[in-house]
Amino acid sequence: MYKFRWFYTYKSTFKGILFIVALLIIMAQVWYTQWLVQKLRDDQREIIKMNANMYSLVGQSGEESDLTILLEKVIKQIRIPVILTSPDGEPLAHKISRVGSPFVSPFSEERKIQLRKIIATMDKESTPIPILYDSLAINYIHYGDSEMIHLLSWIPAIQVSIVGLFIFLGFIGFNSIRRSEQRYIWVGMAKETAHQLGTPISSLMGWLELLKEPNNTEKLPKIVDEIERDAIRFTKVAQRFSQIGTEAELKKQDIVPVLKDVVNYFQRRLPQYGKSVVIEEQYPDRMDCFINKDLFEWAVENLIKNAIDAIEGETGRVIIQLSENQNGKQYYVDITDSGKGMTKSQRRHIFKPGYTTKPRGWGLGLSLAKRIIEDYHRGKLLVKYSKQNEGTTMRIFLPREV
Repeated sequence: MYKFRWFYTYKSTFKGILFIVALLIIMAQVWYTQWLVQKLRDDQREIIKMNANMYSLVGQSGEESDLTILLEKVIKQIRIPVILTSPDGEPLAHKISRVGSPFVSPFSEERKIQLRKIIATMDKESTPIPILYDSLAINYIHYGDSEMIHLLSWIPAIQVSIVGLFIFLGFIGFNSIRRSEQRYIWVGMAKETAHQLGTPISSLMGWLELLKEPNNTEKLPKIVDEIERDAIRFTKVAQRFSQIGTEAELKKQDIVPVLKDVVNYFQRRLPQYGKSVVIEEQYPDRMDCFINKDLFEWAVENLIKNAIDAIEGETGRVIIQLSENQNGKQYYVDITDSGKGMTKSQRRHIFKPGYTTKPRGWGLGLSLAKRIIEDYHRGKLLVKYSKQNEGTTMRIFLPREV
Protein backbone atom coordinates (compact mmCIF):
# COMPACT_ATOMS: atom_id res chain seq x y z
CA MET A 1 0.00 0.00 0.00
CA TYR A 2 2.93 2.28 0.72
CA LYS A 3 3.99 2.36 -2.93
CA PHE A 4 0.58 3.69 -3.96
CA ARG A 5 0.69 6.40 -1.30
CA TRP A 6 4.16 7.34 -2.56
CA PHE A 7 2.76 7.65 -6.09
CA TYR A 8 -0.03 9.98 -5.02
CA THR A 9 2.38 12.02 -2.89
CA TYR A 10 4.79 12.55 -5.78
CA LYS A 11 2.35 12.44 -8.67
CA SER A 12 3.29 16.01 -9.72
CA THR A 13 6.94 14.96 -10.00
CA PHE A 14 5.90 11.86 -11.93
CA LYS A 15 3.84 13.97 -14.35
CA GLY A 16 6.81 16.32 -14.76
CA ILE A 17 9.09 13.40 -15.64
CA LEU A 18 6.58 12.13 -18.20
CA PHE A 19 6.33 15.62 -19.72
CA ILE A 20 10.13 15.89 -19.98
CA VAL A 21 10.36 12.44 -21.60
CA ALA A 22 7.63 13.37 -24.10
CA LEU A 23 9.42 16.67 -24.83
CA LEU A 24 12.71 14.84 -25.44
CA ILE A 25 11.00 12.43 -27.83
CA ILE A 26 9.46 15.32 -29.79
CA MET A 27 12.81 17.15 -29.88
CA ALA A 28 14.51 14.01 -31.18
CA GLN A 29 11.90 13.68 -33.92
CA VAL A 30 12.26 17.34 -34.89
CA TRP A 31 16.07 17.06 -34.94
CA TYR A 32 15.98 13.94 -37.10
CA THR A 33 13.53 15.53 -39.55
CA GLN A 34 15.64 18.68 -39.81
CA TRP A 35 18.76 16.58 -40.32
CA LEU A 36 16.98 14.70 -43.10
CA VAL A 37 15.82 17.96 -44.71
CA GLN A 38 19.35 19.35 -44.60
CA LYS A 39 20.66 16.13 -46.15
CA LEU A 40 18.17 16.46 -49.01
CA ARG A 41 19.10 20.12 -49.46
CA ASP A 42 22.77 19.18 -49.74
CA ASP A 43 21.90 16.53 -52.33
CA GLN A 44 19.80 18.89 -54.41
CA ARG A 45 22.57 21.54 -54.30
CA GLU A 46 24.95 18.95 -55.76
CA ILE A 47 22.41 18.30 -58.53
CA ILE A 48 22.18 22.02 -59.28
CA LYS A 49 25.99 22.30 -59.32
CA MET A 50 26.20 19.41 -61.76
CA ASN A 51 23.71 21.09 -64.07
CA ALA A 52 25.56 24.39 -63.73
CA ASN A 53 28.77 22.68 -64.85
CA MET A 54 26.95 21.17 -67.81
CA TYR A 55 25.57 24.56 -68.69
CA SER A 56 29.10 26.05 -68.48
CA LEU A 57 30.44 23.43 -70.85
CA VAL A 58 27.66 24.12 -73.35
CA GLY A 59 28.27 27.84 -73.06
CA GLN A 60 31.96 27.37 -73.78
CA SER A 61 31.16 25.30 -76.87
CA GLY A 62 29.27 28.25 -78.32
CA GLU A 63 26.56 26.05 -79.84
CA GLU A 64 23.16 27.73 -79.44
CA SER A 65 21.33 24.51 -80.29
CA ASP A 66 23.06 22.78 -77.39
CA LEU A 67 21.99 25.61 -75.10
CA THR A 68 18.38 25.16 -76.19
CA ILE A 69 18.61 21.40 -75.56
CA LEU A 70 19.97 22.11 -72.07
CA LEU A 71 17.08 24.41 -71.25
CA GLU A 72 14.40 22.16 -72.71
CA LYS A 73 15.69 18.68 -71.86
CA VAL A 74 17.82 19.11 -68.75
CA ILE A 75 16.68 22.01 -66.59
CA LYS A 76 13.04 21.28 -67.36
CA GLN A 77 13.45 17.73 -66.02
CA ILE A 78 14.90 18.82 -62.69
CA ARG A 79 12.42 18.17 -59.86
CA ILE A 80 13.58 21.29 -58.09
CA PRO A 81 12.19 24.79 -58.66
CA VAL A 82 14.92 26.72 -60.50
CA ILE A 83 15.23 30.08 -62.26
CA LEU A 84 18.04 30.91 -64.70
CA THR A 85 19.04 34.59 -64.74
CA SER A 86 21.57 36.85 -66.39
CA PRO A 87 24.38 38.33 -64.24
CA ASP A 88 22.21 41.40 -63.59
CA GLY A 89 19.30 39.25 -62.36
CA GLU A 90 17.15 39.28 -65.49
CA PRO A 91 15.06 36.05 -65.70
CA LEU A 92 15.96 33.94 -68.73
CA ALA A 93 14.28 30.61 -67.99
CA HIS A 94 12.52 28.86 -65.14
CA LYS A 95 11.17 25.55 -63.96
CA ILE A 96 8.38 26.51 -61.59
CA SER A 97 5.04 24.78 -62.02
CA ARG A 98 2.93 27.40 -60.26
CA VAL A 99 4.17 30.17 -62.56
CA GLY A 100 3.08 28.36 -65.73
CA SER A 101 4.30 28.75 -69.34
CA PRO A 102 6.25 30.08 -71.17
CA PHE A 103 9.31 28.21 -69.88
CA VAL A 104 11.94 30.50 -71.43
CA SER A 105 12.09 34.22 -72.19
CA PRO A 106 10.82 36.50 -73.50
CA PHE A 107 8.60 37.12 -70.46
CA SER A 108 6.03 39.79 -69.95
CA GLU A 109 6.76 42.54 -67.42
CA GLU A 110 4.15 41.09 -65.09
CA ARG A 111 5.81 37.69 -65.31
CA LYS A 112 9.26 39.20 -64.70
CA ILE A 113 8.01 40.93 -61.53
CA GLN A 114 6.55 37.66 -60.34
CA LEU A 115 9.79 35.77 -61.05
CA ARG A 116 11.92 38.41 -59.31
CA LYS A 117 9.86 38.00 -56.11
CA ILE A 118 10.38 34.24 -56.30
CA ILE A 119 14.12 34.76 -56.87
CA ALA A 120 14.33 36.91 -53.73
CA THR A 121 12.64 34.18 -51.70
CA MET A 122 14.90 31.48 -53.17
CA ASP A 123 18.06 33.45 -52.41
CA LYS A 124 17.04 33.65 -48.73
CA GLU A 125 16.87 29.83 -48.59
CA SER A 126 19.81 28.94 -50.85
CA THR A 127 22.81 30.77 -52.32
CA PRO A 128 22.51 30.99 -56.14
CA ILE A 129 25.05 28.95 -58.12
CA PRO A 130 27.00 30.82 -60.85
CA ILE A 131 27.55 29.43 -64.34
CA LEU A 132 31.15 30.27 -65.21
CA TYR A 133 32.90 30.98 -68.50
CA ASP A 134 36.64 31.46 -68.05
CA SER A 135 36.04 32.28 -64.34
CA LEU A 136 33.42 34.84 -65.34
CA ALA A 137 29.82 34.39 -64.14
CA ILE A 138 27.68 34.54 -67.26
CA ASN A 139 24.49 33.30 -65.59
CA TYR A 140 23.10 32.33 -62.20
CA ILE A 141 20.89 29.41 -61.19
CA HIS A 142 18.53 30.29 -58.37
CA TYR A 143 16.76 27.35 -56.70
CA GLY A 144 14.42 26.57 -53.84
CA ASP A 145 13.36 23.56 -51.82
CA SER A 146 11.79 20.65 -53.65
CA GLU A 147 8.23 19.52 -52.95
CA MET A 148 9.57 16.60 -50.92
CA ILE A 149 11.52 18.96 -48.63
CA HIS A 150 8.45 21.17 -48.19
CA LEU A 151 6.43 18.10 -47.17
CA LEU A 152 9.12 16.92 -44.76
CA SER A 153 9.35 20.36 -43.15
CA TRP A 154 5.72 19.99 -42.09
CA ILE A 155 6.31 16.65 -40.35
CA PRO A 156 7.43 18.08 -36.95
CA ALA A 157 4.38 20.33 -36.75
CA ILE A 158 2.10 17.43 -37.73
CA GLN A 159 3.78 15.11 -35.21
CA VAL A 160 3.50 17.63 -32.39
CA SER A 161 -0.16 18.26 -33.26
CA ILE A 162 -1.00 14.55 -33.33
CA VAL A 163 0.87 13.85 -30.08
CA GLY A 164 -0.81 16.86 -28.47
CA LEU A 165 -4.22 15.67 -29.65
CA PHE A 166 -3.64 12.17 -28.30
CA ILE A 167 -2.41 13.58 -24.98
CA PHE A 168 -5.48 15.81 -24.78
CA LEU A 169 -7.88 12.97 -25.61
CA GLY A 170 -6.02 10.63 -23.25
CA PHE A 171 -6.23 13.21 -20.46
CA ILE A 172 -9.97 13.62 -20.98
CA GLY A 173 -10.49 9.85 -21.14
CA PHE A 174 -8.32 9.18 -18.10
CA ASN A 175 -10.11 11.82 -16.04
CA SER A 176 -13.48 10.45 -17.11
CA ILE A 177 -12.49 6.89 -16.16
CA ARG A 178 -11.01 8.06 -12.87
CA ARG A 179 -14.13 10.05 -11.96
CA SER A 180 -16.32 7.09 -12.88
CA GLU A 181 -14.18 4.73 -10.79
CA GLN A 182 -14.19 7.14 -7.84
CA ARG A 183 -17.96 7.46 -8.10
CA TYR A 184 -18.38 3.69 -8.06
CA ILE A 185 -15.98 3.37 -5.14
CA TRP A 186 -17.74 6.02 -3.07
CA VAL A 187 -21.17 4.58 -3.79
CA GLY A 188 -19.89 1.07 -3.18
CA MET A 189 -18.19 2.00 0.10
CA ALA A 190 -21.37 3.71 1.30
CA LYS A 191 -23.43 0.64 0.48
CA GLU A 192 -20.79 -1.67 1.95
CA THR A 193 -20.89 0.35 5.15
CA ALA A 194 -24.68 0.08 5.26
CA HIS A 195 -24.43 -3.66 4.57
CA GLN A 196 -21.77 -4.24 7.25
CA LEU A 197 -23.74 -2.30 9.86
CA GLY A 198 -27.18 -3.44 8.76
CA THR A 199 -26.91 -7.02 10.01
CA PRO A 200 -25.87 -6.27 13.62
CA ILE A 201 -28.29 -3.34 13.80
CA SER A 202 -31.22 -5.53 12.72
CA SER A 203 -30.11 -8.18 15.19
CA LEU A 204 -29.88 -5.66 18.03
CA MET A 205 -33.33 -4.34 17.28
CA GLY A 206 -34.68 -7.89 17.50
CA TRP A 207 -32.98 -8.56 20.83
CA LEU A 208 -34.25 -5.26 22.22
CA GLU A 209 -37.81 -6.29 21.36
CA LEU A 210 -37.27 -9.55 23.24
CA LEU A 211 -35.96 -7.63 26.24
CA LYS A 212 -39.20 -5.66 26.33
CA GLU A 213 -41.24 -8.82 26.66
CA PRO A 214 -42.34 -9.76 30.20
CA ASN A 215 -41.20 -12.99 31.86
CA ASN A 216 -38.08 -13.40 29.65
CA THR A 217 -35.73 -14.17 32.53
CA GLU A 218 -34.81 -17.56 31.11
CA LYS A 219 -33.88 -16.02 27.75
CA LEU A 220 -31.84 -13.21 29.28
CA PRO A 221 -28.41 -14.94 29.23
CA LYS A 222 -28.82 -15.86 25.58
CA ILE A 223 -29.99 -12.35 24.68
CA VAL A 224 -27.04 -10.77 26.48
CA ASP A 225 -24.67 -13.17 24.71
CA GLU A 226 -26.10 -12.26 21.29
CA ILE A 227 -26.02 -8.53 22.06
CA GLU A 228 -22.35 -8.88 23.04
CA ARG A 229 -21.69 -10.71 19.77
CA ASP A 230 -23.34 -7.89 17.79
CA ALA A 231 -21.32 -5.30 19.73
CA ILE A 232 -18.14 -7.18 18.80
CA ARG A 233 -19.30 -7.12 15.19
CA PHE A 234 -19.74 -3.31 15.39
CA THR A 235 -16.20 -2.99 16.74
CA LYS A 236 -14.85 -5.19 13.98
CA VAL A 237 -16.58 -3.15 11.27
CA ALA A 238 -15.21 0.08 12.74
CA GLN A 239 -11.69 -1.37 12.83
CA ARG A 240 -11.94 -2.46 9.21
CA PHE A 241 -12.98 0.91 7.87
CA SER A 242 -10.47 2.76 10.07
CA GLN A 243 -7.58 0.88 8.42
CA ILE A 244 -8.57 1.65 4.81
CA GLY A 245 -6.07 4.13 3.37
CA THR A 246 -3.44 3.55 6.07
CA GLU A 247 -0.42 1.28 6.30
CA ALA A 248 -1.80 -2.01 7.61
CA GLU A 249 -0.02 -3.69 10.50
CA LEU A 250 0.70 -7.34 9.70
CA LYS A 251 1.19 -9.85 12.51
CA LYS A 252 2.33 -13.44 12.30
CA GLN A 253 -0.54 -15.64 13.44
CA ASP A 254 -2.35 -18.87 12.74
CA ILE A 255 -4.82 -18.24 9.92
CA VAL A 256 -6.80 -21.45 10.52
CA PRO A 257 -8.93 -19.99 13.38
CA VAL A 258 -9.36 -16.79 11.36
CA LEU A 259 -10.91 -18.76 8.49
CA LYS A 260 -13.02 -20.77 10.95
CA ASP A 261 -14.43 -17.57 12.50
CA VAL A 262 -15.49 -16.31 9.07
CA VAL A 263 -17.14 -19.64 8.21
CA ASN A 264 -18.96 -19.68 11.59
CA TYR A 265 -20.29 -16.19 10.84
CA PHE A 266 -21.76 -17.43 7.56
CA GLN A 267 -23.05 -20.67 9.10
CA ARG A 268 -25.29 -18.58 11.37
CA ARG A 269 -26.49 -16.49 8.41
CA LEU A 270 -27.11 -19.29 5.89
CA PRO A 271 -30.86 -19.63 6.72
CA GLN A 272 -31.33 -16.02 5.56
CA TYR A 273 -30.23 -16.93 2.03
CA GLY A 274 -33.27 -19.16 1.47
CA LYS A 275 -31.23 -22.06 0.08
CA SER A 276 -29.38 -25.05 1.43
CA VAL A 277 -25.66 -24.44 1.12
CA VAL A 278 -23.03 -26.71 2.68
CA ILE A 279 -19.72 -25.07 3.60
CA GLU A 280 -16.81 -27.52 3.75
CA GLU A 281 -13.53 -26.68 5.43
CA GLN A 282 -10.22 -28.33 4.59
CA TYR A 283 -7.42 -26.99 6.78
CA PRO A 284 -4.16 -28.30 8.25
CA ASP A 285 -3.77 -28.20 12.02
CA ARG A 286 -1.90 -24.94 11.95
CA MET A 287 -0.50 -22.49 9.44
CA ASP A 288 1.24 -19.27 10.52
CA CYS A 289 1.26 -16.29 8.20
CA PHE A 290 1.68 -12.52 8.37
CA ILE A 291 -1.80 -11.00 8.07
CA ASN A 292 -3.95 -8.16 9.32
CA LYS A 293 -6.78 -10.13 10.92
CA ASP A 294 -9.54 -7.52 10.45
CA LEU A 295 -8.79 -6.83 6.79
CA PHE A 296 -8.04 -10.45 5.89
CA GLU A 297 -11.38 -11.53 7.39
CA TRP A 298 -13.10 -8.84 5.35
CA ALA A 299 -11.56 -10.07 2.10
CA VAL A 300 -12.47 -13.72 2.82
CA GLU A 301 -16.02 -12.70 3.81
CA ASN A 302 -16.49 -10.99 0.45
CA LEU A 303 -15.22 -14.06 -1.41
CA ILE A 304 -17.46 -16.48 0.53
CA LYS A 305 -20.47 -14.17 0.10
CA ASN A 306 -19.84 -14.06 -3.66
CA ALA A 307 -19.54 -17.84 -3.72
CA ILE A 308 -22.89 -18.26 -1.94
CA ASP A 309 -24.57 -15.66 -4.19
CA ALA A 310 -23.27 -17.51 -7.28
CA ILE A 311 -25.28 -20.61 -6.32
CA GLU A 312 -28.59 -20.16 -8.12
CA GLY A 313 -30.28 -23.45 -7.24
CA GLU A 314 -31.83 -24.46 -3.93
CA THR A 315 -28.77 -26.46 -2.93
CA GLY A 316 -25.05 -25.93 -3.36
CA ARG A 317 -21.61 -26.36 -1.91
CA VAL A 318 -18.77 -24.01 -0.95
CA ILE A 319 -15.33 -25.43 -0.15
CA ILE A 320 -12.65 -23.45 1.70
CA GLN A 321 -9.25 -25.11 1.37
CA LEU A 322 -5.95 -24.02 2.90
CA SER A 323 -2.66 -25.43 1.57
CA GLU A 324 0.93 -24.51 0.76
CA ASN A 325 3.21 -24.87 -2.25
CA GLN A 326 6.00 -27.44 -2.42
CA ASN A 327 8.75 -25.22 -1.03
CA GLY A 328 6.52 -23.89 1.73
CA LYS A 329 7.14 -20.25 0.84
CA GLN A 330 3.59 -19.51 -0.24
CA TYR A 331 0.16 -20.39 1.09
CA TYR A 332 -3.03 -20.89 -0.92
CA VAL A 333 -6.59 -20.20 0.18
CA ASP A 334 -8.99 -21.66 -2.39
CA ILE A 335 -12.69 -20.82 -2.21
CA THR A 336 -14.67 -23.06 -4.56
CA ASP A 337 -18.39 -22.88 -5.26
CA SER A 338 -20.81 -24.96 -7.31
CA GLY A 339 -22.45 -21.87 -8.76
CA LYS A 340 -23.12 -20.51 -12.24
CA GLY A 341 -19.48 -19.75 -13.10
CA MET A 342 -18.21 -16.93 -15.28
CA THR A 343 -17.59 -16.25 -18.95
CA LYS A 344 -14.14 -15.21 -20.24
CA SER A 345 -15.36 -11.64 -20.57
CA GLN A 346 -16.59 -11.58 -16.98
CA ARG A 347 -13.27 -12.96 -15.75
CA ARG A 348 -11.42 -10.06 -17.42
CA HIS A 349 -13.54 -7.42 -15.72
CA ILE A 350 -14.52 -9.05 -12.43
CA PHE A 351 -12.04 -7.08 -10.28
CA LYS A 352 -12.86 -3.65 -11.73
CA PRO A 353 -14.67 -1.27 -9.34
CA GLY A 354 -18.32 -0.92 -10.33
CA TYR A 355 -18.43 -4.12 -12.40
CA THR A 356 -20.94 -6.71 -11.19
CA THR A 357 -22.93 -9.64 -12.57
CA LYS A 358 -25.57 -9.32 -9.85
CA PRO A 359 -28.85 -7.50 -10.58
CA ARG A 360 -28.58 -5.56 -7.31
CA GLY A 361 -24.84 -5.54 -6.78
CA TRP A 362 -22.58 -2.51 -6.68
CA GLY A 363 -19.35 -4.10 -7.86
CA LEU A 364 -17.05 -3.43 -4.92
CA GLY A 365 -16.65 -6.75 -3.07
CA LEU A 366 -14.07 -8.41 -5.32
CA SER A 367 -12.28 -5.13 -6.04
CA LEU A 368 -12.00 -4.46 -2.31
CA ALA A 369 -10.84 -8.03 -1.62
CA LYS A 370 -8.17 -7.75 -4.31
CA ARG A 371 -6.88 -4.48 -2.90
CA ILE A 372 -6.75 -5.92 0.62
CA ILE A 373 -4.84 -9.04 -0.46
CA GLU A 374 -2.47 -7.41 -2.94
CA ASP A 375 -1.91 -3.90 -1.57
CA TYR A 376 -1.94 -4.68 2.15
CA HIS A 377 -0.80 -8.32 2.35
CA ARG A 378 1.58 -8.33 -0.65
CA GLY A 379 -0.23 -11.38 -1.97
CA LYS A 380 -2.29 -12.17 -5.03
CA LEU A 381 -6.00 -12.75 -5.69
CA LEU A 382 -7.10 -14.31 -8.95
CA VAL A 383 -9.65 -16.55 -10.60
CA LYS A 384 -8.03 -19.98 -10.56
CA TYR A 385 -10.86 -21.70 -12.43
CA SER A 386 -14.30 -20.80 -13.66
CA LYS A 387 -16.65 -22.36 -16.16
CA GLN A 388 -20.28 -21.65 -16.79
CA ASN A 389 -22.64 -23.97 -14.90
CA GLU A 390 -19.66 -25.72 -13.27
CA GLY A 391 -18.61 -23.24 -10.61
CA THR A 392 -15.67 -21.01 -9.74
CA THR A 393 -12.50 -21.26 -7.69
CA MET A 394 -10.96 -18.07 -6.33
CA ARG A 395 -7.38 -18.39 -5.10
CA ILE A 396 -5.56 -16.23 -2.58
CA PHE A 397 -1.74 -16.37 -2.60
CA LEU A 398 -0.14 -15.33 0.68
CA PRO A 399 3.64 -15.10 1.18
CA ARG A 400 4.93 -16.92 4.24
CA GLU A 401 7.32 -14.07 5.01
CA VAL A 402 6.94 -10.35 4.24
